[in-house]
Amino acid sequence: MKKVIFILVFSLLLGGCNSVKTEVGENYKTEAAPREVFIFAGKIQSNDSINLASKIAPTKVSKVAVNVGSKVNAGDPIVYLDTTDLDNQVKQAEAKVNTAVAGLSKVESSARPEDIAITEAKIASDNKILQNAESSYNRVKQLYDKGYDTKQNMEQVEATLIAAKNTLTSDNENLSKLKNGSTQQDIAASQASVKEAETLVDSYKSQLSNGVIKSPISGVVSICNIHEGEIAATGANLVTVVNNDELYIDGYVPEDMLSEIKIGQAVIIKPSNMPEKRFKGEISVINPMMNSNDKNVVRVTVKDESHILKTGMIAQIGFSK
Repeated sequence: MKKVIFILVFSLLLGGCNSVKTEVGENYKTEAAPREVFIFAGKIQSNDSINLASKIAPTKVSKVAVNVGSKVNAGDPIVYLDTTDLDNQVKQAEAKVNTAVAGLSKVESSARPEDIAITEAKIASDNKILQNAESSYNRVKQLYDKGYDTKQNMEQVEATLIAAKNTLTSDNENLSKLKNGSTQQDIAASQASVKEAETLVDSYKSQLSNGVIKSPISGVVSICNIHEGEIAATGANLVTVVNNDELYIDGYVPEDMLSEIKIGQAVIIKPSNMPEKRFKGEISVINPMMNSNDKNVVRVTVKDESHILKTGMIAQIGFSK
């Protein structure tokens, strides 16, 4: 009797185990791993980059404050240029302004009695010099006409006479201005001289302000073509700063793949130099016009916040299926 009972219990247990095994097997199914499909490759570029160049005449670089890879903020000084020559030009131009202003002040002001007296005394001296010059001229001319003097002496006394007449004429005009006051034409000319000198100062100061080259954007230095002591040529690219917060990749997608993508779609970015890594991106532009190879230009915006991706890298774009 006991043997029959044991066989019955064993059979029930065995059947229950098979039932459980069958149920577990029916409920457990292995899910296939997602498959990556890459549709194009392209170079990582930036929407926001700047090439920094010198705006002044070629000059020596006194300091470079960055290296490739340096992080900079908008307004940071990047390259310092030697501005010794410009400093001197500013000082000289400012001295010319002071002289021009003094001249204008003199023209606009009424003459002092002592200035008139000095000019009158000078005219009296001019008259005596002219009388002596005329006397010498007449004496040499008589001798020259008779053949007793040389042509060289004749030309010399004639030049002296002309100079004496011109000096007297000029001093008489100055005396007239002192007594009658400067004309509007004289005042306008002096004002123009002041303005011209001031414009020159502003020009040199503007150039001087370009002696320190600053970055207008925040970002990372990707190129540095200049070093301390070298000559920075006007307009030549010295440093490039790239904002890696606004990266994108353009590529060509075959027409038969357009149905697989849409604007706003998340994609995978696989850089060629880091094939084991994946970064996030998003399709931001799909050009509806195909090119000559029946392909459409697609732009992917990089959504990576790690700042590992850099401009110039080649990357594949794809998605999981």
